[in-house]
Amino acid sequence: MFHHRRAALGAGIACLLLASILASLTSCRTVPTAEGTSAAALAEPGGARLWRENCMRCHNLRDPQERSDAEWETLVHHMRVRANLTGEEARRIARFLQAAN
Repeated sequence: MFHHRRAALGAGIACLLLASILASLTSCRTVPTAEGTSAAALAEPGGARLWRENCMRCHNLRDPQERSDAEWETLVHHMRVRANLTGEEARRIARFLQAAN
């Protein structure tokens, strides 16, 4: 019985962490435009489009400069399953966000 409580506590902590990340993603309404996006980010084929089309379904988009490359990598990895993204789509979104920051 102790093992079940411990597993439930771990799952609860993981849910709280993910909820915190998601809440921070929804707190900003900034959507980068072509004028404010680097050439490297614009060169990522479809990354910006995929980001807008998939992430905006549930979130107000953040400025890519608000997160580091490692933070974007982690966030995209966590959201891949929830957003039903393919591995390639997730990689394109992550590359776009990392190039734009």
